[in-house]
Amino acid sequence: MTFFSAIVLLGILIFVHELGHFLFAKKLGVRVLKFSLGFGPKLIGKKYGDTEYLVSAVPLGGYVKMLGEEPGDELKEEDKPFAYNYQPVWKRFLIVFSGPVFNLFFAAAIFFVVFLSGVPVPKPYAGKVMDNSPAAAAGLMTGDRIAAINGKTVAGWDDIDVFVNESRGEKLLFKIEREGRFIEIPLTPEKKMGKNIFGENTEVMDIGIMPLVYPEVGEVIKNAVAEKTGIKKGDRIVEIEGTPIKTWHDMTAIIHGSPEKPLRLKIKRDENLLELTVTPEKKTFKYPDGTEKQIGLIGIGPAGNNLIKKYNPLKAVSLGIKKTWDMVGLTVVVIIKLIQRIVPAETLGGPIMIFQMAGQQASLGATNFFVFMAVISINLGVLNLLPIPVLDGGHILFLGIEAVRRKPLSEKVMIITQRIGVGIIITLMAFAFYNDIMRFISGKTIP
Repeated sequence: MTFFSAIVLLGILIFVHELGHFLFAKKLGVRVLKFSLGFGPKLIGKKYGDTEYLVSAVPLGGYVKMLGEEPGDELKEEDKPFAYNYQPVWKRFLIVFSGPVFNLFFAAAIFFVVFLSGVPVPKPYAGKVMDNSPAAAAGLMTGDRIAAINGKTVAGWDDIDVFVNESRGEKLLFKIEREGRFIEIPLTPEKKMGKNIFGENTEVMDIGIMPLVYPEVGEVIKNAVAEKTGIKKGDRIVEIEGTPIKTWHDMTAIIHGSPEKPLRLKIKRDENLLELTVTPEKKTFKYPDGTEKQIGLIGIGPAGNNLIKKYNPLKAVSLGIKKTWDMVGLTVVVIIKLIQRIVPAETLGGPIMIFQMAGQQASLGATNFFVFMAVISINLGVLNLLPIPVLDGGHILFLGIEAVRRKPLSEKVMIITQRIGVGIIITLMAFAFYNDIMRFISGKTIP
């Protein structure tokens, strides 16, 4: 399943990328000699007009071969108007640029469908209320349903995040439902220092509550401690070492803090109460800033407390574009942080990690798999624009130099830079592959 999922994912994304090059080449009058689905030896093929359409043996994407694309191609005089290397710079730029752009549009289309069909959002119920927080001071309690903020209806937890983040520290009026009664509570978010995904300090608005997630098991990882102990999907953890457990956060706080320490669990299964002893396995969790922490894990996931939030077509288009743009920005920032060594190079992943994650996401359902596909598509689009010879970004760099010089670089320079580019790509892939192997051997958790 993992192998098949990864082949489907990579095959579709590379095919979409090459389709962009193909369609723009055709539209701009460049003769396309071959358009292949897959690489390697031809399995079947059919020629229509100037183009041979192929299905090749290796199902990892595809390729486009244009007339005059390779340095040194000998062309007849009558063919030169249709050759890639005889086109003006702006046409060649559009053909090269179209591949990454198609990857970004494809990601936006996936996000559009996801938002249109509905995304899981935590219900607006207060879970863990942090001590000495604005929520605790205002009297908010675990289990309260947040019905409205400043008179505007709250449908899901994402609405609460928007209100808090945009409050700028100004007072908010929360309307909550508690035991069938509605109460209005004024609450002022406070500024505090938090950590962004790169482990850097950042200022955030906070009220000190987490969404309510019940301590009900929704997933048991195969061969993990929980499965070996006898914990099953649907079990509800009601006590650990005599301490009542109300939320998933209460439970994970104890388990994470007890690596290799036996814990007595009281579990409700159907109408029965069971007692089990579980010993959390010690795992090394590596944060994005490179710091590590030893935590206890037993291999379970929550059942969740979500609702499915659907959006109308116009809103779904807007959110799809915004999500894609945000992910493009995040990808660029990650590349910069890698160069600055803020993000450790060890976090780079290669083919093994993609194969593993594709299988994991596919096992969680079609929505998870396609969202992961959208993220990889954005990564593929952005990384292809890096100014490295052999990548689309390298071709665009050469076209920019040609536009300034009013003539192309010499064939000798092009060949040398292409070889350098191949060397850089092979080195990066080898390093990412090494990281994958070391993660597999050490069992370290991916941040």
